[in-house]
Amino acid sequence: MMTRGGRTGRPRDGGGNREAILAAARQEFASTGFSGATLRSIARAAGVDVALLSHYFGNKRGLFAATLELPVGAGEAFAAVLPGPVERLGERITRWYLGMWEHPDSGAQMRALTRSALGDEAGGDRIRDLVLGVTTAPAFDHLLGPSRTGLTLAMAHLLGVACVRHLARIPPLPDLGFDELVARTAPAVQLHLNADTGR
Repeated sequence: MMTRGGRTGRPRDGGGNREAILAAARQEFASTGFSGATLRSIARAAGVDVALLSHYFGNKRGLFAATLELPVGAGEAFAAVLPGPVERLGERITRWYLGMWEHPDSGAQMRALTRSALGDEAGGDRIRDLVLGVTTAPAFDHLLGPSRTGLTLAMAHLLGVACVRHLARIPPLPDLGFDELVARTAPAVQLHLNADTGR
């Protein structure tokens, strides 16, 4: 059957519709920002009736807020990087954070979240939540001591690398292999962390 959104096929179940809308919205917001995205274009990309967007999210602002959730499993993956030698912590954090940008699903989410943070207060709040969630994690107490300046600078460094590679796409960063990117970024991250430990 033909949906009013323009796609053929059987309607998805409710959960499938919602996830399809969120996936399409993340792509649209990442590409055009909040102002450029329209509910009609998002519905078309998701293959659903535009009325469903209002049903699930109320309006464009509500849909936008729903796309700003952090990637599923981000917290668990972060917890997994903490065990191990502190002198390799910079590499583990670098691989975890930049890895979220590389994955097809979480990468779209991180791009949408960061683009929105550049021009929307709600997006900025979510980026702040992510950085604060990392820098205030109690698990760092025994690793880094009371200071969090170096860790905050490390996260700022990683955010900058991710933005240059995935948003601004300034050569040669988009063309570097992921392992090389980690290898060349992690030492700077480790230097910031060493400042917190007094090394």
